[in-house]
Amino acid sequence: MKDGKDVNVLKVLKKDAKLRQKHGGAAGGATRESGKAAGKPVPPAHQFFVSQNWKTLIQRRPDVAPKAKKEALGQKVLGIGENVVAMDCEMVGVGPNGTRSVLARVSIVDSEGKVLLDKYVRPKERVTDFRTPITGITGSSLFREGVISEDEARELAAKAMDGKIVVGHSLQNDFQALLLSHPHVLIRDTSVYRPLRPPGQKKTPSLRKLAEYWLQEKIQEGTHDSIQDAKTALRLYMLKSKAWEKQMRSAMQHHTSIDDEEDDGEKVDRTSLSGAKKKVKKGPKAKKKKVDFPTGEVAKATKKKKRKRAVPR
Repeated sequence: MKDGKDVNVLKVLKKDAKLRQKHGGAAGGATRESGKAAGKPVPPAHQFFVSQNWKTLIQRRPDVAPKAKKEALGQKVLGIGENVVAMDCEMVGVGPNGTRSVLARVSIVDSEGKVLLDKYVRPKERVTDFRTPITGITGSSLFREGVISEDEARELAAKAMDGKIVVGHSLQNDFQALLLSHPHVLIRDTSVYRPLRPPGQKKTPSLRKLAEYWLQEKIQEGTHDSIQDAKTALRLYMLKSKAWEKQMRSAMQHHTSIDDEEDDGEKVDRTSLSGAKKKVKKGPKAKKKKVDFPTGEVAKATKKKKRKRAVPR
């Protein structure tokens, strides 16, 4: 009870200070007393009190300020900010019947969905299938202004992805088309991440199906757009980024501990050991010495043992 009274006194003092600042001098105290005498409830001191640590409050409870929450979405939700990019590529067919895929367009966006790279790429080989119903690419698309070569596309893409987490769907196809590799620990492929797989989905889900299930959006209804596909993969990643990154950190720690255990100790040269075993010759076995006791003493010893066994405990 005493603690409760102290808290109430503190509230009253804060209220008096606020009223004095508002009305000046002792007028605040008079106003409070008159309000108290009239039987009106005195509002708590913290009603109009604004904490100076409002930024910390917004970070801990973003729902208090929805606008601030929206602005911090790209940075706070991901927790990795500028270290994330999303990529998607479009491929055309070369060779007999156009069965072999080569790069024809590459698109990369940052963690906020802003386009970092979006270029059409002119293949070195002759295109035998533009796959226009899917890619939207035609012959004129690869011969207009701004089209770059495969080497230029590879260089620009490598620069945009260097040291960053790369998000995408079925990224192995994109890296294969770019003729690039990327550290496995920095790849986030939405096609293989199990928590993103819809219930009952056994086969690898398409990006279109994931977008419809998780984002309630329909994509790829006509031709594919590599920018849209990259942004969709990024949004899917953001939904699970916290759990995904935690899982990756745990996997990396486990992998590191296994490597440390394997590094302990020195290598054993089996050949030298086998050779040493062959060289070592076993000596003659030592013969056990027999101790000769007189027959009388042996008989006495056996009798004593029998007596000890017969004595009840």
